Amino acid sequence: MSPNRTPGSKAPLGADLVIPALALAFAGYFFVSISDLAWEAKANGVLIGGVLAALVAVQFLRVGLQVWVGAANLGFERLLLPHHALAKRIGMVALTALFIFSMDWLGLTLALFLATAAALYLMGVRKRRHLFWIPFWVAVFAYVMFIAVLDAEFPRGPVELLLARFF
Repeated sequence: MSPNRTPGSKAPLGADLVIPALALAFAGYFFVSISDLAWEAKANGVLIGGVLAALVAVQFLRVGLQVWVGAANLGFERLLLPHHALAKRIGMVALTALFIFSMDWLGLTLALFLATAAALYLMGVRKRRHLFWIPFWVAVFAYVMFIAVLDAEFPRGPVELLLARFF
């Protein structure tokens, strides 16, 4: 039992369903977006999306059974508490959305560098070398893996266009 719960109180498990619900929405989007791909990609997409949907179903079933037997409720207290962390959580969601929307103009590498630096700063990192080198190496790794090696369909920005001249 959590130290904040009293005997006989119900565990608030609504927050445990937020990420699975988002994952299920992503799986639905994934199923729709693979319709134009080759059959091999569709097969892989259905397999991966199916596993994800099955895991989400298990989580919903687990929470549903606990609510059914009266041991839990669908409260969101664990998502909203402690209050001092709520601003950081909202900030991380905003940074993630900004990263996704800015990637079209900045490209994967630069957008990832800036988003990682901003996220570290939001989480309390203040050492300049950490705010530069951690995002730098994350962006380098992403560039090498997704752009140089896999040639994935990520947006190309100024960094990718500049490095394409050399490689």
